[in-house]
Amino acid sequence: MDTILARFPNTEIDFSMENRQQKWGPYGVYKYVYKKDISTDMKEFMISEIKRRFPKAEVEYFT
Repeated sequence: MDTILARFPNTEIDFSMENRQQKWGPYGVYKYVYKKDISTDMKEFMISEIKRRFPKAEVEYFT
């Protein structure tokens, strides 16, 4: 996170831990992800934009 903020100091991405939740990762460590309602909104937005810009595209996987 510090590296991202150092490289992109004017980013609008919210890195506050209050808006994140811990998730057990596949490599035996915890990672911090957006809470379910935020991640659902992000997913819906991204998929709608992909379909709008690339009408024949099919999103097979999203994480």
